[in-house]
Amino acid sequence: MSYPKQLHMGEHFEDLEKLYMKLPPDIKDRELDIICKSARKLIEQSEQHYINRDEEMAYIGYMKLINLVQVIRKNKDYARKKETVTKMLGTQSDFNRIFEKLHKLKDSLEHRYKERARQKGLLSLPRNVTVERESKNGSLAGKDVSPIIPSSGHKQTVTAMELHGMINDCRISMLIMDCRPVKDFEASHLRYSYLVNVPEHLLVAGMTAGKINHALPPESRTLWSNRMVKDQVILMDWNTTGAPVKDTPIYILNYILCHYDQDIEDTKIIRLDGGYESFVLHYPARCLNPSYRPPMVVDGMGDNIDDIEYPNISDIPMKEESFTKPGFKPTIDRNSKVAAVSLYEARKKPLEDILVEHEQILDKSKQNALEIINTETELKNLEKQQPLEPGVDETQESLLFEVMQLKDRQRDYEAEKARILEEEENYKVMEKEQKERGEQISTEQAEQLEREAYERRLRDKEREQRELEEKCQRLAREREEKLALAREQKRHLKENVPETSKRAYPGEDPGPNSYGSNAMRLPLFDRSAKPLTDHNQNLRIRDLDVVQRDFAPVYGSVGRGLTGLKNLGNTCYMNSILQCLSNTYFLNEFFHDPSFKMHLNRNNKTQGKIGEEVAAVIKALWTGQYKCIASKNLRYVVGQYERQFGGIEQQDSHEFLTILMDWLHSDLQTKQMQIPPSLDQMPPSEKAWIEHFKGKGSYISELFYGQIKSTVKCTRCHKESATYESFSNLSLELPQDSNICYLENCLDMYFNGEEVRGWHCPKCKSNQDAIKKLDISRLPSILVVHFKRFYADPDTMSTVYRKKQTLVKFPLSELNMTRYLARTEVNRNKRLTTFRYHLYGVSNHYGSMESGHYTAFCLNNIHQKWFKFDDYNVSSIDASDVQASAAYILFYSCLPDRPQSDMR
Repeated sequence: MSYPKQLHMGEHFEDLEKLYMKLPPDIKDRELDIICKSARKLIEQSEQHYINRDEEMAYIGYMKLINLVQVIRKNKDYARKKETVTKMLGTQSDFNRIFEKLHKLKDSLEHRYKERARQKGLLSLPRNVTVERESKNGSLAGKDVSPIIPSSGHKQTVTAMELHGMINDCRISMLIMDCRPVKDFEASHLRYSYLVNVPEHLLVAGMTAGKINHALPPESRTLWSNRMVKDQVILMDWNTTGAPVKDTPIYILNYILCHYDQDIEDTKIIRLDGGYESFVLHYPARCLNPSYRPPMVVDGMGDNIDDIEYPNISDIPMKEESFTKPGFKPTIDRNSKVAAVSLYEARKKPLEDILVEHEQILDKSKQNALEIINTETELKNLEKQQPLEPGVDETQESLLFEVMQLKDRQRDYEAEKARILEEEENYKVMEKEQKERGEQISTEQAEQLEREAYERRLRDKEREQRELEEKCQRLAREREEKLALAREQKRHLKENVPETSKRAYPGEDPGPNSYGSNAMRLPLFDRSAKPLTDHNQNLRIRDLDVVQRDFAPVYGSVGRGLTGLKNLGNTCYMNSILQCLSNTYFLNEFFHDPSFKMHLNRNNKTQGKIGEEVAAVIKALWTGQYKCIASKNLRYVVGQYERQFGGIEQQDSHEFLTILMDWLHSDLQTKQMQIPPSLDQMPPSEKAWIEHFKGKGSYISELFYGQIKSTVKCTRCHKESATYESFSNLSLELPQDSNICYLENCLDMYFNGEEVRGWHCPKCKSNQDAIKKLDISRLPSILVVHFKRFYADPDTMSTVYRKKQTLVKFPLSELNMTRYLARTEVNRNKRLTTFRYHLYGVSNHYGSMESGHYTAFCLNNIHQKWFKFDDYNVSSIDASDVQASAAYILFYSCLPDRPQSDMR
């Protein structure tokens, strides 16, 4: 075994730095191919020195190579010639081996230098301590250790060498923010007193400085607050070089500090070029555990391949497959006895368990039917009272809405019962087949007898259930007859009165807003015959900005966020949406911060008034001082800009939400997006995003808006064409003839491919058959999902709208949307791939097109419980009751929500 060559390049390990930092001054101006050849030659020379055991020369050569690679990455032609560079210099795994050699060389050289110094009796203070002492004495002032302080507006990055000099200069006032994952930071980080880890899982769209402070552990909050008193803040991640890619953690942290942190207006924000990886390679002694390496991800080299979304057209799943997947309906392959037995064994759910579940559903259904009968009876008794008696109208309306909700729940129980009966039948068939083959399922005859007794008990309960249902139907028929009579009387009263034409919102699902002008909601009173009182008559003569809002509160101490909203005349659709937005934690926090008014856009159509009024309502809902309030001002302002929402007719909550999101975005659209000199240099999806928002974003667009990629592929020549469209919610189809389905089926139906006839292919220069496929190119932080429950009945002569009462099974947590991401957009959404969406809000619609009511189910962050918001009534519910056929709009979040204990 050969020994290392004697040390000949310096007296200290630090002496090697001045040798490997020397690169030709004109290296940056050379052609990329020439620089790569120099790098290739460096690799060969360093490898030879490493073989010859000349550790100093090998270390200097490898470090020169690392510096040269940084130059290559900054070269203007690098993006275009990535593949060529890789062929010449090697892959990431090749560089990993170089990194391993560097660490071995460093450890060996440091030990050898110290050993030589000890033998000579020259072991003294570390070089950096000597430098500090000399600097204090003035002997080196203005020389090697003079700090390089970036000028504001000119230099936005520092190199590892510059940062090292700044760390060693006590005159520099700075805080370093490390935005790597917690596990990586704890494994290895800089040795510096003012260093705080802002983990990348917190750095998502919608974060602010205040929310980061709440989310950090207590020991990090003090360091985080130092940003307000330091002259400079240095940001670093693993290895970002040059301008950071949009939506990466370091980009978002920089954006938050520059736009959502009013406490550091005069502080310089600077990024470490090359990140922690560059610093630890140059100054491993200043790092804890410098041998730790990040999980390497090989950079995708074949850009031309990534431009193709679907290389094989056969890989595109089609829409007709959406509702035929296993899980949508329990299926059994009876042609394969082995498969049937395997399924039976794998599911480990004996028939006895299904029978128990069946009994539980019957018990719930029976109890619900009794509640319907009691409520119908109470409603019937109330009808006998004088209609002018105070409070009768409101009580009658409340009872009618309760009947709607109970009937929807009863329908869900019936759907669940049908599913369980099918499972029972499937298992009985499998048992029969196994017995025919001579296999024994029940080894004890007692188990069989017990099961038969159980089934007899179920049959008795089903008989009782049918009797109760018949009574419910009889009471409902009686009420419908009275309602039909009242409608006829109403028609005669109105036949000489011209109806006000109602403006429809173009391109939207008709929803339950279609029935408001013709259908009477309650049997004994007609709101349309009442005077159209203006709840905001005083506001018309004064500016809303200077008027004190009248919430007409009902005082009472309730939990924060548990305040109800009064119904101002069929405004339950508005109340439902407002409660869901109120429980959107990050939006709530944003509106509670007084500085949100600095982001209001006064130059748009709504002049920032919608944003102000929504913020005022949300803040009032979270005081905890009111049992309920009235959103009079908001309703008035909304009615000014969309008249249909200012009247007393019922509207569609989805339509209201869609318009409200556009208004809120416009009211807060003051953030200038980073736009390069030429949009043509940007990826098509990024270009479309900037063009959609006209170069200006908002807090709403950061939270709620995503982007869809539409790919059309020619079936003849396989040419692809892609377009991009932004969205604030996804509208999903429901199956036509099924009582139960799963959210996954609905998403598949939306995103799977469909045939397009007569598409003009730009390559074939003629009309061809093609396949159109949707994918998500940008995931939103808040995902809003709308179910298309209302549709025009094709079997009727005139346009009649019906409602699909399908029970959609949706997850309350762990909704994984990554499978719907466009393949070419995975990297841009990488910040979200480690997260799962959790449900926090549901807007429900009960009843039918002729008579309906809205409520909301919301997860309260403080109490960590689900609550039902039924206008002014707020009550807790069990999480198991959230899934219901009334679910109309779902609100999912992938943000790291925290309890709102510190909210103002």
